Amino acid sequence: MIIVYALAEGGLAAMGVVAWQSYRDGDFTTVQAGPFTVMGASAAIGAILAILAVIALLRGGRGQGLARGTLNLTWLRLGAVLIALAVIALTVGVSVAGIFGMVLALGDALAGFVVTGAVARRTRGG
Repeated sequence: MIIVYALAEGGLAAMGVVAWQSYRDGDFTTVQAGPFTVMGASAAIGAILAILAVIALLRGGRGQGLARGTLNLTWLRLGAVLIALAVIALTVGVSVAGIFGMVLALGDALAGFVVTGAVARRTRGG
């Protein structure tokens, strides 16, 4: 299941890249591309965290420190997403597409807690 999550993170990261390229080509405005770019960057980090979670899970009880570290980095990721989206909303504004991108970015960052939290619980005491 974690591998599927990592692949989904890769897909969201690809969406972020497409949004950034569309902005660079002039097809998207800053208001449209900003939240999707944040989502893509966050998803790329989420994919790395998912891989670290798999490594921690494979290590069993010895991976508990890595699992806790990954969970802590997930908190940092959520904070960074919240700050980045607030900056975008306050400086350039928000569009309907931007709201969808913000919901995706926040949902994706919160979904990371499901994976890293489960791994932290599985490696505890094992």
